Amino acid sequence: MQRGIRLLLLFIPPLIVVIMVGVSPLSAWFDRVVYDLLSQQYRSASQVDTDVVIVDIDQESIEKLSGWPFNREVHASVIEVLTESEVSSITYNVAFAAPDRGPKSGDSKLLNAIQASERVVLPLIAEEGKELGPLARMKLEGAVLGHADMPLDSDGRLRRSYLYAGMEFPRWPSLALATLHTYAPVKADLFSGLRTPYLHVGFSKHWSRDYEVLVPFGLNEFVESIERISLLELLSGEVASDQLRNKAVFVGLKDERIERKLQVAGNGRFSATELHAFNFSALSRDYTLSPSLPVWAIVLGVLLTLCWGCFFLKLALSLRIMALVACVVIACIPCFFLAIGYWISVLPMLVGVVMMSVAVYMRRLLFQRTLKSVNA
Repeated sequence: MQRGIRLLLLFIPPLIVVIMVGVSPLSAWFDRVVYDLLSQQYRSASQVDTDVVIVDIDQESIEKLSGWPFNREVHASVIEVLTESEVSSITYNVAFAAPDRGPKSGDSKLLNAIQASERVVLPLIAEEGKELGPLARMKLEGAVLGHADMPLDSDGRLRRSYLYAGMEFPRWPSLALATLHTYAPVKADLFSGLRTPYLHVGFSKHWSRDYEVLVPFGLNEFVESIERISLLELLSGEVASDQLRNKAVFVGLKDERIERKLQVAGNGRFSATELHAFNFSALSRDYTLSPSLPVWAIVLGVLLTLCWGCFFLKLALSLRIMALVACVVIACIPCFFLAIGYWISVLPMLVGVVMMSVAVYMRRLLFQRTLKSVNA
């Protein structure tokens, strides 16, 4: 009986700490630190994607094409050239938030180019509680709409995106996912992503997000290796059609005077178009990095704490070896799931090992003091 009580006193405090840490903001902060370190250290040539091309609206293109914003006939010409080159998809990361009602409006030509192409992906945005589609329309013939939302963490860095978002109900796919639907139509339920808890309690009246995914590792290598051409080169005919055929093309601003780059944790600063293209590349390779619910990190933390504690008990050698092997297996589980695209926090496990080690040390120290007092 007394031995059972002593064991409870040994195991219960570390287990309580593990659970408290698992549900605390400390776990999220630790995950950010680990994620940033892994992002900096990750290097892989496997991120090279030969099926993606970025068309940069760079400073030279803007200066030689009458400045920004372009007349929309310029955008129409870009879409026409890409369509004639038989690209698979055209993700045009420019928000045509309102119709151009000027005397030289190129809206009609732009609409005709989009309709003729039937492979254009356009962004929609939200302002003042309203969704704003391209040219003030929520449906365009020949185009697929996707949200361009890229939320920053509290430290101003980008680490995550959402496969679906929208006002009141997250019905719009991200630009990356909308591009994949255009490039190679697939079922949306094939993708991972952490579901948001509001789905169980009712939808938000504000901008809602669903299917959370982390930015995969390898962004630097992707941006360094991706094929890029300037918009001016495209319109001047310097790019051969064979260079673009069957490619997923992303068109977006590169001039930081107009659109600032986003700070991505552990990787540096990148344009929104580069990030959309990278997310598409990850989705097309059937890889997403999905955060997991805290309960799984807590479960692993509890199991590792129990096994680590059993290793120090006065048990048979075979049982202690089994406990040690179980510790190694449990500790490797987050690495295995990371390889297949799931992020599980390791902080509860680390805390459990430390707290159990401290508890065992204190127990032995108390036992030695008790033994000395009895001998005295």
